[in-house]
Amino acid sequence: MDPQPEPVSYICGDCGQENTLKPGDVIQCRECGYRILYKKRTRRSKQYLKHLHFISVLVDIHFINLKIGYFIGN
Repeated sequence: MDPQPEPVSYICGDCGQENTLKPGDVIQCRECGYRILYKKRTRRSKQYLKHLHFISVLVDIHFINLKIGYFIGN
């Protein structure tokens, strides 16, 4: 037997009400009927973004060091 998928929380684009949807549910706010819902961010995505930012800073530092080395060498 397949495990049941976890419900996912969404925020209504009109009234801001939190809606929990499972696969197969109608994409519609249960409070006002608006059909544009935004997926809530998870902690996992924030950690991923922090990791990407850290890598970006390291790459910037590396290129700055390369530029300094280039100017000092010439």
